[in-house]
Amino acid sequence: MSTLQAHDFVINSPNFNSTQNNYTQSNTTGIDILYEASTPEALVDAEERSYAPSCYDGTREQYIEDITNWATASNEDNAIPPLYWMKGPAAVGKSAVAQTCAERLKNSSRLAAAFFFSVNGRRNDHTRFFPTLAYQLSTTLPDYRDIVNRKIYIDRTLVRKTMASQFKSLIVEPLQELREQGKDVQRRPIIIDGLDECKSTSAQAGIIEIIASSIQAGSTPFRWAIFSREEPHIVSAFASSTISSLCHSVLLPISREADGEIELYLRGGFENILRRRNLFHISPSWPTAKQIQMLVDAAAGLFAHPAIVLRFIDRHSYAEFDEILVAVLNPMLKRGCQSASAYTELDALYMLILQRVPSNILSSTQLLFSHLVLKGNNHISTWFVTSLCNRLGISERHFRSIYHHVQAVMDFQEYPPPIFDETINLERSFFDQDLSSAFKSSVNTNLRLVHGTIAFRHKSFYDFLRDPARSSFFCVTTPAVRQNYFDHLIQQHHHYASSYEIQGSKLVLRSGEASSSAPLSWPQGSKFGDSWIKTCIFLNISFLFSRDCPLFRPFVEDLPSRSLQKLAELDYRKSLLASIVTNRIGIVPAGYIIGLHTAVVRLNENSGFAQLTDYTEFHPKMFLAMVDKLEKLRVIRPYHPRFGSSRAASVLHAVSRQRLFGKKSGLYKLGHKDKSIVWYWEFDTEKRYFHEFETVNYEEAMALYEAKKFTIWDEDEDEDSSNAEDKDGSNVEEEEEEGEEEDKSSAEEEDNSNKEQDAEHGRCPKRKWI
Repeated sequence: MSTLQAHDFVINSPNFNSTQNNYTQSNTTGIDILYEASTPEALVDAEERSYAPSCYDGTREQYIEDITNWATASNEDNAIPPLYWMKGPAAVGKSAVAQTCAERLKNSSRLAAAFFFSVNGRRNDHTRFFPTLAYQLSTTLPDYRDIVNRKIYIDRTLVRKTMASQFKSLIVEPLQELREQGKDVQRRPIIIDGLDECKSTSAQAGIIEIIASSIQAGSTPFRWAIFSREEPHIVSAFASSTISSLCHSVLLPISREADGEIELYLRGGFENILRRRNLFHISPSWPTAKQIQMLVDAAAGLFAHPAIVLRFIDRHSYAEFDEILVAVLNPMLKRGCQSASAYTELDALYMLILQRVPSNILSSTQLLFSHLVLKGNNHISTWFVTSLCNRLGISERHFRSIYHHVQAVMDFQEYPPPIFDETINLERSFFDQDLSSAFKSSVNTNLRLVHGTIAFRHKSFYDFLRDPARSSFFCVTTPAVRQNYFDHLIQQHHHYASSYEIQGSKLVLRSGEASSSAPLSWPQGSKFGDSWIKTCIFLNISFLFSRDCPLFRPFVEDLPSRSLQKLAELDYRKSLLASIVTNRIGIVPAGYIIGLHTAVVRLNENSGFAQLTDYTEFHPKMFLAMVDKLEKLRVIRPYHPRFGSSRAASVLHAVSRQRLFGKKSGLYKLGHKDKSIVWYWEFDTEKRYFHEFETVNYEEAMALYEAKKFTIWDEDEDEDSSNAEDKDGSNVEEEEEEGEEEDKSSAEEEDNSNKEQDAEHGRCPKRKWI
């Protein structure tokens, strides 16, 4: 199903001047390419992480001192292990320690680089990990920067290779070249937080192994500090004999030994609440010592609990302080001294917060949480409010009311209004303006930021919402909630599709549309901005119903047939044309997704062609099972150019699926009548590739595919159409969907194998563009 819809967009260093990124390929440097392949939002001081936890003054001082001393100490007798692992359960404060250590090291100009993983967006993408470290090194090491700039300019695929190849090409080899020039880089630390939140478990272990191998080989001068939960595969990696001897491990436990620090944190927090209101002189003894001790006992060693208590009370007025504090403490008195687990009091606090959400916004609140949790493994990553609210039909008034009641567990950031270039006419639809692809890409980012961003403050709340045993009525993973979410999105898709019409082969706003903002629930305010946002939201919703979205498989597996059959009524033609009009004609960069996997996509005026870049991630049996179920539900129907979607087409299609050897293909109609498109897919388990295309002109698309089956995605194909590209579409950057990936360590060998097979058949070798 649809490969081409753009969906949520990840923030990448907010840039409010839409003219700043309009460089062309001819003057793009190697460092520019490295930056685009990196994740700036994962840095220690990234604006997107302005809400990141750090340690309160006077807390965790021994841990912070131990780590910073380890990171900066001399090592004349090689007594200091070059690898440091801080491990511990959720909510004990590992990320706060990592953040504080990284900040102190950076402020003293001793930090080499840092990467703070998060399970959503690009911060969970292991393919961007080493490019991000390399980019940070290039900002402080001019000679290193020159070498990396040259290497990538010569071969821009360096940033798209396997992690091991990236590490060698972008970090090891430049440092080796500097050593040969007598320009050794001094030993400095690299901080890696939340390794367990990298989306690929094999990549998590792979990162540890790559780092350990470089230490053993002496190929890098760094000390590496890793912070994570004790997941089995991470424990196993650190326990191996070749790595354990290089590593110093420290457990940050759930421990009542932290009670003194938690009490200090609470007293300081309450004092700050009063001082900001100029009320400290009125209530210097509030809360009482007994109340403070009760909160310390409830925290049970978890710093997350007092942090949420302080934020929850802080959102209320002074007149409500006593009432809210009593509401927090009363359940503790009823439960007595003993709790079932260290997280019992934390869960009770989450329940209290949600129980106080007014009934008139409760359904919208649950819908918002459903989307954030069900759509993927996300918790503290940044989500665009413009996308969320307009996709779910939540108005500004409702959103601000929701946030007011849940700000203890959610973070909302607002940004200055976007500044657009004078060439944009804000009173005209974007459909009516001739904008370059690079220009549209920049405009898109600015418009996505227009209403701000929102994020979970802590993963423990995300875990709470997922677990019915913990969150009860507020759980968002139950069948009933998933059904409600699905039905709501179906309704929203029809709502948005109805605001467009097709003239010839072009998608345009429906004539007589009362306002460019309809059906937006939270418009931007200009005709240009609203028309662009509306089209992107339509694509966002369409993507959620495509087989390429990680959420789609749970829909197919869990929802009843009568619900899934609603998919056949969607307007796939408008979705495809919307993707074409908002994306560039030619190669679409930034990593599209097939299933949970990265693909390279080429668009023309009527079609979109996609190719998996790493076949090891493709699971043929799972894919075919999903296709078979969709066919039985009549969501997709076998298609034949001569017989259409008739019974004869079904018979011919069944024959094609029984081919010998490893090649299989399918040709289907998606949608009904004038809402339909043709979907073709093909894979070969022996030659190890997966291709697909969607089109409104099957004959044209198949002719192009058969003529350029293995070269259609080559970069040089774009050179001939570079002029048309600026005219016909924009480069819309996607958010990579969550989901477990297999390690890509064998990608290069597979690519070489494919090239050999191509040569045997007289084809040009396949070149991966991503």
